[in-house]
Amino acid sequence: MKKVLIVYGGWDGHKPKETSEIVATDLRAAGFGVELADKLDFLLDETRLKTFDLVVPNWTMGQITGEQEDVLVRAIESGVGLGGFHGGMGDAFRNNTGYQFMVGGQFVAHPDNQKDYTVQIVKRSDPIVAGPRKFSRKPMY
Repeated sequence: MKKVLIVYGGWDGHKPKETSEIVATDLRAAGFGVELADKLDFLLDETRLKTFDLVVPNWTMGQITGEQEDVLVRAIESGVGLGGFHGGMGDAFRNNTGYQFMVGGQFVAHPDNQKDYTVQIVKRSDPIVAGPRKFSRKPMY
């Protein structure tokens, strides 16, 4: 069984606990073993971290120590997968360039601020959009 670690916390505006639990439920339904962690101290145990197949950071802003960053980067370099949430990965740990290089970037701003929008699904045959036809979203903040 593939193992996933979701590490969540930081700014509450992105609802890190709630969104992590939704993804954990979906991953478990797909046959993954999932562990949730709401503390960054988990990142200090390099041996244990390397037992996961995938690490999913969901920690908007916040602080990570140099040691936590080093252990996480080494785990990813060793072959542990990395996947994340929009702001929970790209807007995490703003003062840690090693983390930013590992992620491949850093959130700077929402282009043109935030706007209401509507998404219409046009290729309904694609399994990734099975179900919804249209939805609208208003900015959350």
